[in-house]
Amino acid sequence: MSDTSFALPEGYRDLAWLGDWALPTERGRHGKRIATPLPEIQRVYDALLPRIEPMIAYLDQFPINDLPPAEANLMLLALVFVEVSPSVELLHSPTVPDGFEPSRFEVHF
Repeated sequence: MSDTSFALPEGYRDLAWLGDWALPTERGRHGKRIATPLPEIQRVYDALLPRIEPMIAYLDQFPINDLPPAEANLMLLALVFVEVSPSVELLHSPTVPDGFEPSRFEVHF
């Protein structure tokens, strides 16, 4: 996804370079994380960490099930932060060291 096709609200457009991470499913975001080297994950984390609380406060203005397109993309970036945080803060790896093969997990809601 190019920077120009990934719409974000005013004040967040500098994060458009993260559009390739804004995948619509948890499985997709997880797959992206485990296929990405840790330095790139760290770069994504570093870009989102100082923005996550203002992002959440901004998104709280909108109904979660009826987000405008730019705000829906911003929500996906918040979910990207959730996905990459364990790799940086806890695991120090894209995957769980000595863990099960990620494809063996299924999440049901």
